[in-house]
Parts: sequence; C-alpha cells; structure tokens
Amino acid sequence: PPSVRQAPLVCPGHNRGIVQLQHSAPTPEGTFLISACLDGAPMLRDAATGDWIGTFEGHKGAVWSAALDSPAALAATGGADFTARLFSAVSGDCLLTLPQNHICKVVAFSNSNGTPA
Repeated sequence: PPSVRQAPLVCPGHNRGIVQLQHSAPTPEGTFLISACLDGAPMLRDAATGDWIGTFEGHKGAVWSAALDSPAALAATGGADFTARLFSAVSGDCLLTLPQNHICKVVAFSNSNGTPA
C-alpha cells in the first residue's frame, strides 16, 4: 500500500493546555477544528492549515469541552464557570448561555437535527 505522509499541525494561540480537540465534518467551506482549553478561550481553526479563524469569548475560566454541529455553523462549549454556551461559528456571537449546577465538562450535538444534546 502507498505510504501516507503526515505533517504536524502547529496551532499557536493557547497559553494553557488543550483538553479537547474536535474536527467538523467536511463542509463546502472546508473542515474546521475547535479546541477547548484551560485558558478559557475556545478557538476555531481551519483543519487543513491550522490557521486561526476566531476565538469564542465569554467563559470565565477553563473551557473543558467544545463541539461543532454537522454543518459547522454552531459551536457549543462547556466551562468551569458553570455554564454551557452556544455560539454562531460564523459570527462568533454567543447565542445562548445555559447555567449549570456544576462544572460543565461535556457538550455535544445531536446527530439527527444539530441541536445541542
């Protein structure tokens, strides 16, 4: 079989440890990466190049989880500030803040209709 050449992807920007990295499904605009990080600044990147697209702002403390919906139009994040947040992955605007009773360590989207699960 032909060998597959892999190159490391360098993504500068975070100043603390990344605790989760998720990629989107391929879209007409490309494939994207979202990172959850202890620095409280989840980031969206181009998966092919690692180029920074934007930072989702609003959490006050570590972000433990981050996810993109299937068309990569929405981003969900969960943080140590006892909130889960829903963002527009296109504009970066926070669309919804959901208070939690504890640190939010997992966020996900339903595969069937793209709503937060």
